[in-house]
Amino acid sequence: MKRLISSLVCLAVGIGIGWYFGYTRPALRMQHLYQDVQKTTGLSDAEMVKQLPESLAVIKREDESVAMVALRAIEILDRGDAQAAKKHLAYWVGSYYRVYHANGDTNLISRIERAATTNAEIAAEIAKKIQ
Repeated sequence: MKRLISSLVCLAVGIGIGWYFGYTRPALRMQHLYQDVQKTTGLSDAEMVKQLPESLAVIKREDESVAMVALRAIEILDRGDAQAAKKHLAYWVGSYYRVYHANGDTNLISRIERAATTNAEIAAEIAKKIQ
């Protein structure tokens, strides 16, 4: 009988610990993330719900663009033309730099500038004017 009771107590404690770390911690983390987004955007819950489909559509378009660029680079590499793949990718790096060099992600901008010191394709692309 003692074994049965101690087994049930251990099972209950195990379920409680599993629930705490398996459910409440991730839920709390998501709640904090949601609050950070809400604080950053300044939107109410209702406004965020209204803008969610549009935001997801924007994210989808961005993901599609990245996938298209990567797919084209892979196709070029499959042809065995590494230089053309570099030029293709450098074009997109330069395009980002030309548009966002003044107000883009400072870490990415500095990485592009460092890469331009050792990569001629990137240096040529970031030197181009906005067309």
